Amino acid sequence: MCDACDRAFNRRSLLRGAVIGGTMLAASGTGAFGPGRAFAGAADGAGAGLERAAMAEDKPFNSQLRPAASASGSTSQVQVAAAEPISGSSGSGGSSGGGVRGTRQIAAPNENSLPAPPIASRAVWQANESIRLDNRAYAPVRKLIIHHTASDNKPRNPADVVRFVQRFHTSDLGFSDSGYNYLIDHNGAIYEGRAARNYSSGEPISNEDSSGWGVVGAHAKSNNAGSCGICLIGNFDIGSPTDAAVASLVWLLAYKASRYRIDATADEEYIDVYGNHRVYPNISGHRQVGLTACPGKRLFALLPTIREEVQRRAGHWDPVTVDVPGVLRWEIGKLRSPSSAAVTPAAGSSSGSTPTTGTSGTAPGVGTKLIGVRVVSAPGLIYTAGKGRAHGSPAANGSTNVVALGNSGSGDGYWSLDQSGAVAAFGGVGHFGDASGKGVAADLTVTTSGSGYWVLMADGGIYPFGDARYASSPKKAGLGGTAQRMASRPQNDGYWVVMSDGSVRAFGSAPALGGPTGVGTAVDIAATPTGKGYWVLTDAGVVAPFGDAVDKGDLARSKVRWRKKATHLVRTSSGLGYLIVNSEGSMLAFGDAPLYAAFGGSGMTATGVAPAFA
Repeated sequence: MCDACDRAFNRRSLLRGAVIGGTMLAASGTGAFGPGRAFAGAADGAGAGLERAAMAEDKPFNSQLRPAASASGSTSQVQVAAAEPISGSSGSGGSSGGGVRGTRQIAAPNENSLPAPPIASRAVWQANESIRLDNRAYAPVRKLIIHHTASDNKPRNPADVVRFVQRFHTSDLGFSDSGYNYLIDHNGAIYEGRAARNYSSGEPISNEDSSGWGVVGAHAKSNNAGSCGICLIGNFDIGSPTDAAVASLVWLLAYKASRYRIDATADEEYIDVYGNHRVYPNISGHRQVGLTACPGKRLFALLPTIREEVQRRAGHWDPVTVDVPGVLRWEIGKLRSPSSAAVTPAAGSSSGSTPTTGTSGTAPGVGTKLIGVRVVSAPGLIYTAGKGRAHGSPAANGSTNVVALGNSGSGDGYWSLDQSGAVAAFGGVGHFGDASGKGVAADLTVTTSGSGYWVLMADGGIYPFGDARYASSPKKAGLGGTAQRMASRPQNDGYWVVMSDGSVRAFGSAPALGGPTGVGTAVDIAATPTGKGYWVLTDAGVVAPFGDAVDKGDLARSKVRWRKKATHLVRTSSGLGYLIVNSEGSMLAFGDAPLYAAFGGSGMTATGVAPAFA
């Protein structure tokens, strides 16, 4: 564990615990411990991957002050001021507390920021709210600091580790709560760390107060106020973070950087709560702000690439130096409720044989901005990333072998197709028939209007429903082979079919443009907005453009290496970007495609992908 702790662990007594069923039981007098090897703290160099646990919460005020909350649950609020208000950026850096102060004129968070990733709330991971204190501090976030726990890699129950962190920080070290703002496990799941406030249903867990200032954690001595501490579970001196963990880290960082207008690759000045000035990277490893090996050499080595990817997503922003001691806000009492401006989405879901209004609150077929992605597993479970809603699952409808998801080019609804040819509709879209009893189904392609779809069968047969137009098929043309994927022209007057030999067959008004050769097996296809071209994805992660399709890169040319093969391609409405998805739900974004969290490590096998639009 990194030095979010104010004294060293007694390593010898910790390791006296007995491992029973993956859980470390405490030796007498040492407290309760989490799964696997207990977190070890010692002086740097005392052992491989061990961190110096020598850091307390920054407390430039009386942290013992704990007035009781009123009967109404309201909180008292204390503004901590340490200097005269002065606008403008700070001057030269250095450790001295003198010189020009930073600004106290703080812009509101960027409401057009990248979407927040899905985050497991404290209620989900079963935080013990009885052991945390009610005193909290808030400050504008300007630094994003990366940590590792230095505990076992890939624990069987990561939530146990999250609970242990809270328990150790509060009960053993006397912190007010968990020191980290967020934690991320090897499956890519992100956990809410320190409590900031109560959230309305469906509201992103921003770790902020209602004005957009971040809750101050206890993760990097003298650098807590105005920073966000993100801790990956594992020891990255002896192992490497998983693809899923890194993808979620990048998404979370990009969300924070775009929301707070932080330039991800810049080194900017920071003023700590004591008035000291320092210059260091806006996205830093813990070792860059403290005497520690955290976040481990292997994760630290990835930070340059992570910064570049975050900046590509979040963009460039002008530097801002905040007068942290002059704006730090202190709050005592029960957690505040969301501001009146918070939006509570409607609840519920819909599916069935006739079009109904979905839970998105708008009719299907409205809006073309990509806001999320849904991935379906073979048993019919829906995994949702971004702001797309899970309106229902094929599994709940009795589907047991889902082979595809489909959507129109707009709206938030989707259709599922199982191997039997049965189609189910979710989120206010219509059911127009299916191909049950006609053989083994392979893919589903929806018309631009959302008022129809084609069902592709493995034998090359194609069945149109609703306003979908029939334009022959591989089966009727006697082509032979197994049909795999299908894409239609936006004009609904033709389509392409990817065959098992890697060839792309064109029907109707779809132009015959060929397929990729020598770069893996073709596994998916996406048409351009004009219908004059397409991209073909191969299992090696190559995206081959044809016609007027724009090359925006691919997995094969990136620095990312997946253990699983690429399986699905999702393009943006503009045609200037796309997402590559692999068989376990990991995702990579290219061009103007938004960045979404990966589901890699979840244990599922992705058999279909459908974007959501607003």
